[in-house]
Amino acid sequence: MAIEFLKYIGSKILVALSPDYETRSRLNDVIRETFARIKELHKLEPDLPKALGRFADDQAVRILTIHKSKGLEFDSVIIMAVENEIFFGDQNENRCAFFVGVSRAKRRLILTHADQRERPANARRWNINRTAQSEYFSYVTPFVAGNKFK
Repeated sequence: MAIEFLKYIGSKILVALSPDYETRSRLNDVIRETFARIKELHKLEPDLPKALGRFADDQAVRILTIHKSKGLEFDSVIIMAVENEIFFGDQNENRCAFFVGVSRAKRRLILTHADQRERPANARRWNINRTAQSEYFSYVTPFVAGNKFK
């Protein structure tokens, strides 16, 4: 049944879910890991719909783009790489995207930045040295207990 499902949705739809899946080996790894996890859950819960429901329970970690998170809320939100080198282009669009991201958090918001990031393979535009996006951090620091932003 799983193979039929994969054939039905097709690789184009799967690749659209994440750029990582463009690499066939990565997509195959994810599919293999997903099937292994489904088998584990099905052993614990014989009712398949209930077993699959465990994928989306409250303790699940969801990794989304800011744009895919629009309209959703989460207890905790982590936004990685709040850096000038990530938020380039149209300033107003970037600000809007940032506010969409931070407004998803109901209780806890974690923002990160690094001083350096290694260049990924095949990256065309990349600066190893990084600077925190201080404007964006300044919007949230008044609301943060134990402010650790330098």
